Amino acid sequence: MSPPAHTTDHDHLARICSLFKEAERAIKEIEDIGNELIVPAVNQLRYTGNHLVRYLADPDNKSELFDAEKHCKRATYDAYEAAILYYLNLFHKFKDDYRRVTITTVLPDYPDLCLEVDKARKLIRDNNKSKTRGEFYQQCREHLEVIAGNVKKMDACRDELNKLIKKEWRQLALLVCGVIGAAGAITAIITAACS
Repeated sequence: MSPPAHTTDHDHLARICSLFKEAERAIKEIEDIGNELIVPAVNQLRYTGNHLVRYLADPDNKSELFDAEKHCKRATYDAYEAAILYYLNLFHKFKDDYRRVTITTVLPDYPDLCLEVDKARKLIRDNNKSKTRGEFYQQCREHLEVIAGNVKKMDACRDELNKLIKKEWRQLALLVCGVIGAAGAITAIITAACS
């Protein structure tokens, strides 16, 4: 989004400063999840600095301000995108870990959580090839909050789901032992009858 035509360079710089601070907040927030997630976002802020230095060297080159603004937005987007991808991986791991369990027994709203996670995945997928994906940085934050909350909720159910798996294994083991015992009894009866 470009500033209105009547906007002064000072106003534009103030807008860039605000976006820069927002990107820094996003990076600090994501840094708590994992340092490696912030590298693309930090690179975008480096590009912001590069464009600002070019503008300072040639204040008539206003395009540098627009480029700096785009990179600030992109830095925020990249930070949130990396965190969303991180949580998507955790979601898929959860799904794989409990693929043989009826998850809704423990987590009744699991289908709704899956739909919310899918919305975040689609946002990233649909914007991944866009050159203007930085414009979607605010939506990314909203989706990140949802997906992070959903994954934490799912992880909180792991103990109960593991108990359910153990219970199902015990029932299966009893069934197998019963079948083997019955087969042994039938074999003994047939052997005794044939003797």
